[in-house]
Amino acid sequence: MKFNIIDEIPYPRHQVFATHRDCLLELVPYFGNVDRVEIPSRREEGNAVHFENVWYGKTSDVPALIRPLLKDEMLKWTDFAVWDEDVWRCDWNIELAALPGAITARGTNRFRDESGETVIEMNGEFAIHPDRLPGIPAFAARRALPVLERFIVGLLEPNLRDSNRAVQRYIEDNI
Repeated sequence: MKFNIIDEIPYPRHQVFATHRDCLLELVPYFGNVDRVEIPSRREEGNAVHFENVWYGKTSDVPALIRPLLKDEMLKWTDFAVWDEDVWRCDWNIELAALPGAITARGTNRFRDESGETVIEMNGEFAIHPDRLPGIPAFAARRALPVLERFIVGLLEPNLRDSNRAVQRYIEDNI
């Protein structure tokens, strides 16, 4: 399932882009559903920066009834991203620790300057691969697939917007 989100931050593109790219650890307190982030890898090639970021979700967002059933790795994901300042773009790919290879989540965020403010266009794709889901018959997973993908994309979109709001609040707090 493909998705497209357009969001605005009332600050200059270079500042928004650099904050997203370079201040991830400082942004964690501004994220509502993230407990912590680790950056095992950062590599610079010219104006492009390659990241591997490991995110840990907060269990407080999970209904109390389900919390005892969850292991920490079920709320963990790895984000592989390339931030290219020459074209003001971030290409990303996410892998879920709990379901490696069973889900495709990837996309591109483009940062446009519009009269001194930043417009971020986030284009992505989310897909579940039913034949790679452990313990679930592929025929059953295929039947539930459209509903499940719509549900998860419905969760992803607000989180992507929340990351922009976190950047905006961080910039406001640090001006």
